Amino acid sequence: MRERRFHAAAAAICALIIALGSTARAQDTAISASAHELVQRAVQNELKASESNSHYMYLEHKQTPQGSSVKQVAETQDGEVSYLLKMNDQPLSADQRRIEDDKMQKLLNDPNEQRRRLKNQKDDERRATTLVRALPDAFVYEFDQRDSGDPPEVVKLKFHPNPNYNPPDRETQVLTGMAGSMYLDTKANRMKRLDGTLIDDVNFGWGIFGKLHKGSHFEICESDVADGHWDVTYRNLDFTGKVLIFKKLRIKETSEMSDFHKIPDNLSFTQGFDLLRKENQPKISAKR
Repeated sequence: MRERRFHAAAAAICALIIALGSTARAQDTAISASAHELVQRAVQNELKASESNSHYMYLEHKQTPQGSSVKQVAETQDGEVSYLLKMNDQPLSADQRRIEDDKMQKLLNDPNEQRRRLKNQKDDERRATTLVRALPDAFVYEFDQRDSGDPPEVVKLKFHPNPNYNPPDRETQVLTGMAGSMYLDTKANRMKRLDGTLIDDVNFGWGIFGKLHKGSHFEICESDVADGHWDVTYRNLDFTGKVLIFKKLRIKETSEMSDFHKIPDNLSFTQGFDLLRKENQPKISAKR
């Protein structure tokens, strides 16, 4: 389920890292691999982790130009289910709570809609896996100056498009116009942060299906959130473009994920919602 969150909206994802300059001697003792090898190791671990069936519950705080929201999310075998807690930093009123509960009850009573949502999540996972698998070939990686404050095991790479890369599908087309910085935890061989910007407009389907504009930007951070389980803890998306020639595309949102804890792996969609409601009902009742 974690791979669904690692896909940057219109599609942009990449990874990895190392240090230079004043840390060169320490770097030599800690890391002997090339930049490309570091990328390959991290990608292998990302793909392996995506096969895990472990499920977690977490809080997501999202900020958009329209306002902010806080919700608790549970991963189930039937897809993710969420429970809205706050809007614009305020707990939901009794009327707002009723409206949200009615929406969820309608969803719980609609197996077809649940299947549609699960299919969309699986499609997102597939697209994310496609992008992650392409990372070693899609870019040229170079060691970059490490950021102050980073621990010794974290290294930084800068990347730009590989001129010899021929994207095999629409998902990977976005990588041909992207450059930025990537950070890797070399002890865990996992991605910690990815900061990418489109340096050219990127067309999908010769521009007929859509376009992402130059200057579009994203940042994604991952962390060990519980007992070796890595997950996305920060995501910042700022994309402009168009869809189907005429329709404008504007995505601007920041999400922070926290308070991860493991839940049973075999929960159904309904059981996941019941778990969220039971966990939050005492908190809601205490505020009234």
